Amino acid sequence: MSDDMLLHFSSNSSNQSDQSLKIAKLEARMVGKASSAAVSSVLLQAKVGPDNAADVENEAESLPSSDSDDNGEDFLILANTKKRQRAEDDHSDVSENIENAVESRQKFEGTIDGKTVLEGNRKKQTPGRDHSTSGRKRGSRANDRTKPRISPPTVLQSNGQLENSCHKDRLSKDQHGLGDHISLEELTSLRLKVVALEEDLRKSRLEASENPHLRNQLDKFTQEIKDLKEKEQQMKPKRLKVLSDLLISVSKAERQDARSKVRQDSLRLGNVGVIRAGTIISETWEDGQAIKDLNVHLRQLLEMKEAVERQRKLLKKRQSDKGAASDSEAGTQEEDYLIQDEIYKSRLASFKREEETLIRERDRYEIEKGRLIREMKRIRDEDGSRFNNFQILNHRYALLNLLGKGGFSEVYKAFDLVEHRYVACKLHGLNAQWSEEKKQSYIRHAIREYNIHKTLVHHHIVRLWDTFEIDQNTFCTVLEYCSGKDLDAVLKGTPILPEKEARIIIVQIFQGLVYLNKRTQKIIHYDLKPGNVLFDELGVAKVTDFGLSKIVEDDVGSQGMELTSQGAGTYWYLPPECFELNKTPFISSKVDVWSAGILMYQMLFGRRPFGHDQTQERILREDTIIKAHRVEFPSRPAVSSEVKEFIRRCLTYNQAERPDVLTMALDPYLTYTKK
Repeated sequence: MSDDMLLHFSSNSSNQSDQSLKIAKLEARMVGKASSAAVSSVLLQAKVGPDNAADVENEAESLPSSDSDDNGEDFLILANTKKRQRAEDDHSDVSENIENAVESRQKFEGTIDGKTVLEGNRKKQTPGRDHSTSGRKRGSRANDRTKPRISPPTVLQSNGQLENSCHKDRLSKDQHGLGDHISLEELTSLRLKVVALEEDLRKSRLEASENPHLRNQLDKFTQEIKDLKEKEQQMKPKRLKVLSDLLISVSKAERQDARSKVRQDSLRLGNVGVIRAGTIISETWEDGQAIKDLNVHLRQLLEMKEAVERQRKLLKKRQSDKGAASDSEAGTQEEDYLIQDEIYKSRLASFKREEETLIRERDRYEIEKGRLIREMKRIRDEDGSRFNNFQILNHRYALLNLLGKGGFSEVYKAFDLVEHRYVACKLHGLNAQWSEEKKQSYIRHAIREYNIHKTLVHHHIVRLWDTFEIDQNTFCTVLEYCSGKDLDAVLKGTPILPEKEARIIIVQIFQGLVYLNKRTQKIIHYDLKPGNVLFDELGVAKVTDFGLSKIVEDDVGSQGMELTSQGAGTYWYLPPECFELNKTPFISSKVDVWSAGILMYQMLFGRRPFGHDQTQERILREDTIIKAHRVEFPSRPAVSSEVKEFIRRCLTYNQAERPDVLTMALDPYLTYTKK
């Protein structure tokens, strides 16, 4: 039933009560009791609804029958009149409930999506007509007693669904008086829950619809990544081959440039010659043309200087022989003598300046000659190395050019094909003629160095990246590559550094030493010298080579640890306690403090303070370091009193009085403050 029909049915309910009597009379004239009941049922269903119509029908059927038409008609009229009155009473309640239902529906129609839940309480169906008359009577009386509580009829919406008759709300009103308020709150809460659930359902359906698409995309991306990885694996050998070829090409070009430069410098500075004396063949140095010309110029300058000095002496002798001349002649001769003497003095001063210039140039040639000799030695060692054919070690490190060679090791510049960075590969070789015991000793020494060095991570200490075995007699350690020179090469190029530069270098060295002495297991470097201080491309100083380092155990007392490798190290940089022969020496970090003082002295004055011109054998034989009780400073170049005091503290002869690394690091000279 549509909303318009509901309103129309509600508005015409009053007129229907006036017509009930007429309808009852018409029903009484109909033939037969069953026919009258059927018609009444149809009419009541059309007017009061199927549920109440069934109740009225049951009541009508429960009345006694009569064979007389007249009496039956009167009786039917009376019975129908009563039924109509009861139907009208029920219908008035129905109309009121319909109006409430319409009003409630108008309030919540916009938010419930045009649908309501059937909440009416249906009563049990009345017994069928095939039951006995007494049963119908009992049913009729029961219906009479329950009529005030019977749920009002439900009405059909336009979409064909049932709407609540609001009977529950009316009962709640009668019992509590607040039924409408409670119903609104409950319906509002339910409505919000329904809206939220519908939104969640919509999102879930949307996600469910997108999941297959996302899964397909994920599968597609996974397959693409797999293909890329496979392609990368396929391209990796080619990429490494291209990269190594480029590195080899650059290295070959560098080798050619280095050899070409050596040839050019050899003509200018000199070369190595071979001298045969019977069956003995020895090498000697032959100066180049530039040095020869410079030496010739110096000899000529000295000859001219000597000639001018002779003429000046003769002038003085002639002046002393002319003592008997007149006053006027004497005055003239005196003036001539002074002028001539001044000429000779000026000439000698000019010779001296020129000589100083030539000497500086000769010193520069000597520095270049030393650099040339080292480069020639490096090239010769590179040509004789078995690793000079650009090998790739451990499927990772591409060897390029030789950096230097020591007693039992070679250091190559290499490129890490995995991390894409330059490294230094130190190749340790065991002499095949060594005894097995000596080989094992060297291996233990190298492993010990590796175990010490691998744990050191500091910006003033060269990093150790890797180690691996090459063959039975060779293994490799991979170190951080420092593209700058070492301090030894710097001092050979510039023997005397300004104090400001020397100070910042020694500060960096002490920062590395402090790190070694603040570890859980303290480390003594023991071989601190210019060759073991490297510089990177930015000029940062880094300490390297821990081959002679000592690990200080926890149970070592204040006097230090025993020196078990006496005789090792570089003698110019070791303190006096390392040369004691009468007893086993005890050492501590004070060894490195002494070495740092020697380094500082050498950077400032261009020479070592003790045994500078002596060999290590002579130092050991003449006890040069044991006799080094006091350090002396030359007058040139001039340095500050603070640095002299710093060097004196580092070179304190008595080991007990010498500060250790951590104490010396607090020296004001090593502290920078903003002025």
